[in-house]
Amino acid sequence: MSTKVLEKTITDLKRRVAKIEASMSTSRGGWKKIAGAAKDDQHFAEAMRLGAKWRKQANQENW
Repeated sequence: MSTKVLEKTITDLKRRVAKIEASMSTSRGGWKKIAGAAKDDQHFAEAMRLGAKWRKQANQENW
């Protein structure tokens, strides 16, 4: 690759990285925004119960 092509590629990559970084720096609340969202949700509670049951059974089978 020529120097001009490399310089153009680097400039383009820098621009793209800056765009990605700018979009990531905007905080949207992250996990704090959804924490507790499943509280008192019967479907979530059932999923957790079934998952625990499955893990317990799977662990017993491996021994």
